[in-house]
Amino acid sequence: MSKGRSTVETTHVEVELLKTVYRKMLRLYFIEERVKLFVRANKCSFHASSRGHEKVQICVATLLRPGHDWFFPYYREKALMVGIDMPLADIFQGMLSRRGDPNSEGRNMSEHFSSRELRVVSPTACTGTQYLMAVGMAKAIKAEGRDEIVYVSSGEGATSEGEYFEALNLAAREKLPVLFVVQNNGYAISVPQSTQTSSDVDVVGRAFQMQAVRVDGTRFTDMHHTLEPRIAALRRGEGPLLVEAMVVRIDSHSSSDDQSKYRTAEEMEEVRKHDPLRHSELRLLEMGVYTEADLERFRQQEKAEVDAAADAVDALPFPDEARVLDGIYSEARPIFAEREPRPISEQPVTMVDALNHALREEMERNPKVFMWGEDIADPKGGVFGVTRGLTDAFPTRVENSPLAEATIVGVAQGMAIAGFKPVVEIQFGDYSWPGFMQMRNEIPTLRWRSAGRWTCPLVVRIAVGGYIRGGPYHSQCVEAVYAHTPGWYIAFPSNAQDAKGLLKTAIRAEDPVLFLEHKGLYRQVFTKSLEPDADYLIPFGSARQVQPGTDLTVITWGSAVNRTVQALAKLGSEAPSAEILDLRTIVPWDQERVLESVRRTGKALIVHEDSVFMGFGAEVAAVIAAQAFEHLDAPVRRVGALECFVPFAGNLETAVLPTVEGIAAALRDLASY
Repeated sequence: MSKGRSTVETTHVEVELLKTVYRKMLRLYFIEERVKLFVRANKCSFHASSRGHEKVQICVATLLRPGHDWFFPYYREKALMVGIDMPLADIFQGMLSRRGDPNSEGRNMSEHFSSRELRVVSPTACTGTQYLMAVGMAKAIKAEGRDEIVYVSSGEGATSEGEYFEALNLAAREKLPVLFVVQNNGYAISVPQSTQTSSDVDVVGRAFQMQAVRVDGTRFTDMHHTLEPRIAALRRGEGPLLVEAMVVRIDSHSSSDDQSKYRTAEEMEEVRKHDPLRHSELRLLEMGVYTEADLERFRQQEKAEVDAAADAVDALPFPDEARVLDGIYSEARPIFAEREPRPISEQPVTMVDALNHALREEMERNPKVFMWGEDIADPKGGVFGVTRGLTDAFPTRVENSPLAEATIVGVAQGMAIAGFKPVVEIQFGDYSWPGFMQMRNEIPTLRWRSAGRWTCPLVVRIAVGGYIRGGPYHSQCVEAVYAHTPGWYIAFPSNAQDAKGLLKTAIRAEDPVLFLEHKGLYRQVFTKSLEPDADYLIPFGSARQVQPGTDLTVITWGSAVNRTVQALAKLGSEAPSAEILDLRTIVPWDQERVLESVRRTGKALIVHEDSVFMGFGAEVAAVIAAQAFEHLDAPVRRVGALECFVPFAGNLETAVLPTVEGIAAALRDLASY
């Protein structure tokens, strides 16, 4: 870092900027000092000081347009909030989690700021995940030809995350208006950069063929002169900019860290020589802009304002416990009045055709629907042909994605925040796990963690299931894993008619939806049906009665529906009178209809393709046992796969997955209990 004066002549305009930057840094200083007192009083449980980072954050704020540009911050950016003029009350509300907190109503951690007015998107504590969302927002901006910039930042430690590299790749390839700011203080908690990265951050940025610069983030004038023209070029659409700002960390990583355990007194003495606030004070005194008396007057003014705001927030009550579940889902649930379908085809269509037609109709209906995924563009149209012909029909709205599942879903979230409706595809359920960080911690939590101020309605289509000799990496059923995450709706159709009606409901929903498509059902004759009309919407949480019965109830979904029908046919005259209910959606599932049926028949068999152990059938069985126990004439039974990976060889696959014969045996045994 440079220790001398700026190498650039300071103009009158920049003197005024220096005054502004100094006052904001001073405000940040007193905020940090007051928060330290709250930590000691056990009123704030997480504090990540911005001291040492403040000048670059405030400098960038002077070059952007709050309320016009977008901000995807990380957890060390109180100075950025001060820089873009977030009210003091809002900052302290976020730190103390009091009732009325506009950041999150106490749901999110302190230091995680959010504001619709300032376009600060609610972050999580996950390092590096925000980069993909920022790229998605920039993709939406470019699609509409706007001049907005997307700011996204982290420390240098997060640049070790794969999602960071995925974000650089897509932003550079598509020349998106993203300002990447990496604030390099040399430590990821206690781990020095030398054990984190093999190259300088700006060098990596240039390797992705984007503009990348390194600046001294503790000095203003050179930094401002370096960034101002580059950010102007970014706004003109000339592609992303990566800024590596060399900063210092004056305080410990967080309130739960003690840097004296791993940093020497000599090192900290050197760090304090680069204190941005003290440097600005000395510079303003040297230039004759202020006197020491002026500085002392400013200190008293800022401290008084900060303390007044802090005291006012400290006096507020804590959030209302009765509202803690608000915002997990939209109040506009994807539940519509169900009606009989009006067929528009004379001949039955396959499930793959019904899905294709549903996508086409919804893209015609809503120009905000965009689609991407691996291999989905024409001429291939997806490995199963579901999207065939859609790129030709909508050439700018249906495209191939990089082979990166986190990118597919993370970028979708950013674009959904911007008001688009992404409908993206993950080729196989088995390959969804690289995107699981986004699908567990980011997408489904956004509405809730921001107290409903931010939303990201999107659809993730995933091909799932076995019986195709796909082996252990093309055969997984994933509904139970994803059902454990609040915030997702999950649909799992078993036939063409339901596939079309459910997909159209998913695309029109105001929440994230996982749409599971069993690849083994795409072209089967038994899944065919007359195609319903363009406005046929199936309510989520409404089971379909496949057939009535009086002896027992079978609760099933996906590929197991037809196998259950085959099992009853196989039993012939020995078959019990079984009512079959196809759940159609896993979240929500139709508890009311299932319980009504079980109370009437007295027996319940749950059949699904996923393994019995910890499969979703366990949840169904638990609800039946808890709410219909006195009506049961037999134990609740389950049929599913063995607790094993799905093998490749045909005979081994048959040995692991549920069979018609196995379901028939379970039906016979339960009926005779």
